[in-house]
Amino acid sequence: MTLKEELLTLKPLLGTDSPEFYDKVRDIASRYNSEEDKKVIADFVSERLQNIDKELNVIEENAIKLQLQEVAEIVSLSYLAKKYFNKSRAWLYQRLNGNIVNGKPARFTNEELQTFNNALQDISKKIGSLNISY
Repeated sequence: MTLKEELLTLKPLLGTDSPEFYDKVRDIASRYNSEEDKKVIADFVSERLQNIDKELNVIEENAIKLQLQEVAEIVSLSYLAKKYFNKSRAWLYQRLNGNIVNGKPARFTNEELQTFNNALQDISKKIGSLNISY
């Protein structure tokens, strides 16, 4: 079995705390220690880290969507986009859905997330202060 094949056998065990994972890692490290092997291992680890980063981005995007699911039924997201961001509804949905814009997934900046949170708080205060009577 080649080094790359052995590294691929680790993939299903990644993220687990199984003794089998640690045994395989120790075995690979003891048998493959040339500079070329170290580069192959480093590339494998780097690729796994990039995949983790991508998965975290997807999780973050889904978390925002889930948090806004009920709000979107109550408050017009078009209103939010225009009033608080001075942008179109499409702009807001691009960020909520992670659409590809100019070759990259659209995401909220930290400043935009803060604006979004402030907007939701502002709307909450407005609704909370309403008291309808004759």
